[in-house]
Amino acid sequence: MRAEELYSGNMAATVAKMHALYGHRLKTEDYNQLMSCSAVTDVAGYLKRTRAYSKPLEGIDTTLIHRGYLEDLLRRNYFENYFSLARFEKVADDEIYNYLTIKTEIDEILICITHINAGTDDHIKTLPIYMNRYTCFDLNHLAHVRSFEALLELLRKTPYYEMLAKYKPVDGGYINYRACELTLRTYYFRRLLAAAEDLHDDELADHICTLIDIINIVNAFRMKKHYHAPPETVKAAMIPIYNFLPEKKFNALYEADDPDEFTALLSKTIYGREAIKEGLSLESPESAMRYIRYKRLRRSFSMATTPPLCFFTYNHLKNIELDNIIRIIEGIRYQLPVTEIVKLLITD
Repeated sequence: MRAEELYSGNMAATVAKMHALYGHRLKTEDYNQLMSCSAVTDVAGYLKRTRAYSKPLEGIDTTLIHRGYLEDLLRRNYFENYFSLARFEKVADDEIYNYLTIKTEIDEILICITHINAGTDDHIKTLPIYMNRYTCFDLNHLAHVRSFEALLELLRKTPYYEMLAKYKPVDGGYINYRACELTLRTYYFRRLLAAAEDLHDDELADHICTLIDIINIVNAFRMKKHYHAPPETVKAAMIPIYNFLPEKKFNALYEADDPDEFTALLSKTIYGREAIKEGLSLESPESAMRYIRYKRLRRSFSMATTPPLCFFTYNHLKNIELDNIIRIIEGIRYQLPVTEIVKLLITD
């Protein structure tokens, strides 16, 4: 068998495996059953009986499980499945398969900065130590960081050092979290887009671009609605990468006087028109934008024939499922009615 035929066979096997796994996803009936549960232990018990979640809950007494432990098990299962797929048939040579590791590194750095500013060390309880074999710095050491100087020292041999060193506060003062976050998030998305370009995968790049646009739309709306932030403050906090929505249209959104004007302007964009076509209300841009992204992911995944695109869309769909389960758990914890919980979910 020629090398290219073997590679083609591996690609087909990888794509087939992901489509088979997606067939085990939670369906509408599963979500209805989960939302009818009266306690977190009932949720765990139901999940344990499903094909997708029986393994991570194997050997667990679901009648005694704590909410935090259940959520941690589910998150760990998501990570483990991600890396299992990345290793399958040795398809993980391309950088795109490393995106979750990079995102985790950035998320944990930012959580650490939050706790340094607050003078607390609670992040030690939530660190995903099981990711330590993949990250470029030691998460065990991150758990003991108590200052920005110590954080920089830990990151000295990583790409993050130079990015963050310029934000070192004077005399141990307050760290500019927003500047650190914007720098790290921008780095993350530029790296993802570069990986998609290297693969010559336009559809994969489109999904990354859509994600950037939606993050900016949602964050801008929140700043307008909750903080009445002026245009220059909003723009300075946004990821400076423009895709399907050009900078001019984003500037118009940033300059909106209030949430009503913001949604009116949004309705005239490519995303607003798609939301209206789907019968979605723009009163809650976050819900509408999340649903649009979900539909795009579903459509691309169903037709994906290459491992990178299939891998990216599949794992983002599984992350949406994970978010749905956690929202149900939180809804039950706070005794929200089913009618309210269902509004938090992204499903068909």
